[in-house]
Amino acid sequence: MASTDSTIPAEGTAPSGPRRLKPRASARTQLLLAGAVWYVGAVILGVRGLGWLGAADLTFVLIAIAVALGATKARYILRPVASHAIERIQARGRDECAGGFLSWQSWLLVVAMVAVGYILRLTAIPRPILGVLYVAVAVALILAGRRYWAEAFRTES
Repeated sequence: MASTDSTIPAEGTAPSGPRRLKPRASARTQLLLAGAVWYVGAVILGVRGLGWLGAADLTFVLIAIAVALGATKARYILRPVASHAIERIQARGRDECAGGFLSWQSWLLVVAMVAVGYILRLTAIPRPILGVLYVAVAVALILAGRRYWAEAFRTES
C-alpha cells in the first residue's frame, strides 16, 4: 500500500528528496554505532585520565576510586540512558538515518560534554582530580556501553 505522507516512501521504493542523501542503516548497525561512539569516548577519556593518574601519588588508590565511581555512574545513570537509546533505535526500525541512533538532543549533550571536558582542562584543577573524573566516566561508558553490543548481536539486521 502506498504511503499518504510524501516524506515517507512506500515500502520497496527508494526515498526521495533530502531523505535520499542520508546514510541509512539497520537497527543493528545503529546499535553498533552507538556502542562504538561510547567506547571511543571511553578510550579518549581513559587514556588521558590514566596519563594524569600515572604521575600522581597514590595512583592505585585514585584508580580504585575512579573505578568505583564509574561503576556507580554506569549502574544508576548510564545504563538507563543506554536502555532508553536502545528502545529508541529499535522503535525506529530498519533503514533509518545512521546518525539518528542518538536524538538531536543527545547529540547536543555530547557536544556539551566535550566542551565541558575541554574547559575543565583549561582550569587550575589538579590533574589527578581530573584524572579520577575522566577515568570514572570512561569506566561508566564501557560498562553501560556493553548493552549496545549485546543488543546488536541479539537484533536481526
